[in-house]
Amino acid sequence: MSIRLKLILTYIIGILLTAAIVTVTGIGLVSAVVSYFASGIIKDQSPREAFGRGIDLFVDLRYAERYNPAELASPAFASLLGDQLKPFGGFLVVQAGERWESYGALKEENTFLAQLRKDVSKMGQHADGAVTVISWEGRELLAVRYDFPAIDEPLTYYLVTDVTEMWTKGDRFPLFVLLGIAILFGIILVPLIWITTKDIVRPLRQLEQGSRRIADGDLNFSLQSKVSNEVGSVIRSYEKMRSELERSIGAQLALEENRKELISNISHDLKTPLTSIKGYVEGIREGVANDPEKLKKYIDVVYTKTLDMDRMIDDLFLLSKLDLEQEKFHFDQVPLAEFYGQTMSELYIEYERAGIRLTGEYEAGSDAVATMDAQKLKRAILNIVGNSVKFMDKKEPHIHVHFGQLAEAWVIAVTDNGPGMEQNELERIFDRFYRADANRNQNVSGSGLGLAIVKQIVAFHGGTITARSELGQSMTVMFTIPMNQSRA
Repeated sequence: MSIRLKLILTYIIGILLTAAIVTVTGIGLVSAVVSYFASGIIKDQSPREAFGRGIDLFVDLRYAERYNPAELASPAFASLLGDQLKPFGGFLVVQAGERWESYGALKEENTFLAQLRKDVSKMGQHADGAVTVISWEGRELLAVRYDFPAIDEPLTYYLVTDVTEMWTKGDRFPLFVLLGIAILFGIILVPLIWITTKDIVRPLRQLEQGSRRIADGDLNFSLQSKVSNEVGSVIRSYEKMRSELERSIGAQLALEENRKELISNISHDLKTPLTSIKGYVEGIREGVANDPEKLKKYIDVVYTKTLDMDRMIDDLFLLSKLDLEQEKFHFDQVPLAEFYGQTMSELYIEYERAGIRLTGEYEAGSDAVATMDAQKLKRAILNIVGNSVKFMDKKEPHIHVHFGQLAEAWVIAVTDNGPGMEQNELERIFDRFYRADANRNQNVSGSGLGLAIVKQIVAFHGGTITARSELGQSMTVMFTIPMNQSRA
């Protein structure tokens, strides 16, 4: 669920939940406050008992008013009502004209009546249900006025109760309000804070910690997020970026190591022929080659070594251009049978005098056409065959070239009966300057770049190259060219 949708739902649910919580909490708070303050009026009674007694009192009063008005002026009836107010800490005061009387077990005398009369007169004329609070001898007494307009003579009842305890509790009312508001906010905010923390704050904190580690150069960690919202998507993208950055830095370090190894190998492979050339030139200068035949031999060796160096520099330059994709390829539709015949002819001419038995096999079809750079692929085949000849150790050397097809690709394979290689070395034969330790010596000439160039040429054709070997018996290098490819 997206954060936007989640926030909208949270907003709607928050409004509904807030309304419900405010209603329920308000009712509960009001009930608690009323109950708390009512306890100051009902004294030691239970709420049920106080409610029942209050109902009885007003029922008696209303009944007498309606059905027996004459009884309202009776002292006996007034005393009965006054006694009913005793559990509330109160009594009854009756005003009949100018006469004021107090009734009940807790009734007060004339001094209180004078104070009540004075306080009532200050209030002026009041409607039914008007109340008056009288401070009397350290107590707070609440007088509720009840008039009887239906009878002829003026008559007023004052229901007096002791509210001293409730008045004292009133000072704590602001605390109840603050407590209620705090509880209300807590009920509303805690779920919202939890949702925000779980889905937004924690993932962002995790992202921040990851950024700091990357800034410190530490990429050896991972960021995981099971959240399916926008923040989770950002974390997963960030983790992908971190992984790519780690891979890129690793590749850069590996490239740097390869560069160092390349410089080391170039230095080694250039120094060997240079040392040889230097030795022969010094021999000529010092007169060691003191006859024409010996001098010619020295010059031929220097020339041969110079050609080796020139070929190695050409190979290195070509490989560098291939790496930088600066070498131009000219792709054409080339009849494969014709290309096979030309390549085999060049191989026969070059290696027939060297005593190499060359055989070929063409199974690609007479009308087969391949999209390729013929010169570059011919060089790749010559490099593979030349590599086989270079390391040949058999008295009857044999090299077999095969043209065929496999699935949706043309296949060209070169197999020799040379020394072969260990399986763990086969993956490295296409690396620059790599030669098996047993064969890496000064008696084997070459740049060590031939198969690396082949790999790059095949890759530019969209193909793959592999090698397989049986140690001491044979070696096969095979590469493919896709049949269906379009090249500009």
